[in-house]
Amino acid sequence: MDAILIMTRPAPAGTDFADTVTVAYGHTLTVIQSPALRIEPLPYAMPDTRNVVFTSARAVEQAPPGDGLTAWCVGRATAEAAEARGYATYSADGDAESLVALVLSRRPHSPLVHIAGRHRRGAVAARLTEAGLRCTTVEAYDQVPLPVPEELQLAAAGSIPLVAPVFSPRSAQGLLGLSFTAPLHVVAISPAVATLFRPMKPATLLTVGHPDADHMRDMTVAVLRGLAGTGE
Repeated sequence: MDAILIMTRPAPAGTDFADTVTVAYGHTLTVIQSPALRIEPLPYAMPDTRNVVFTSARAVEQAPPGDGLTAWCVGRATAEAAEARGYATYSADGDAESLVALVLSRRPHSPLVHIAGRHRRGAVAARLTEAGLRCTTVEAYDQVPLPVPEELQLAAAGSIPLVAPVFSPRSAQGLLGLSFTAPLHVVAISPAVATLFRPMKPATLLTVGHPDADHMRDMTVAVLRGLAGTGE
């Protein structure tokens, strides 16, 4: 029997990612959608700006339309989401470190606004401000924890291998509190995520070489194929 794919990424991104994995894998997978968080929009006043910083596509969803504003984006998927909403984009194609370096390399003259969640990493606005640029943070959404569904609890107590692509330390929380008898295979988007799982001693703990959805998909599919005995 194939392994079960566990998605703790919030909806709808978790569902969309599972669909891309299924297509790349080549046949139907059993998927347990167990989002660790619910995205809850927060009211905010948008400052006057020509430059917006995005560290996730989720933030783009909560932002006003671009109408020609410039968006400084952490990666390609975020940039594509911003372009779809009318922003002119720059993509760092990496992580928060790469994004800060990109903005500092071009040093826009007008103030920047980082539209982000209440819980965030990387201190992007603070680092840009320390480097001499004007950047403020607007909290546009909250990430509200969700209970672990019974389906995942039963799978964790079973014997079928579980493959969990984990996209953030916050979404990792949907797995860290569980006890597993089933073999757990974790694909982490960053070393920070991988570090959280080391005490659990999962059967597999891999970190992608580049923190984006394409690399997460490819490594997840490789793990699934390896477990099925069809690794290429």
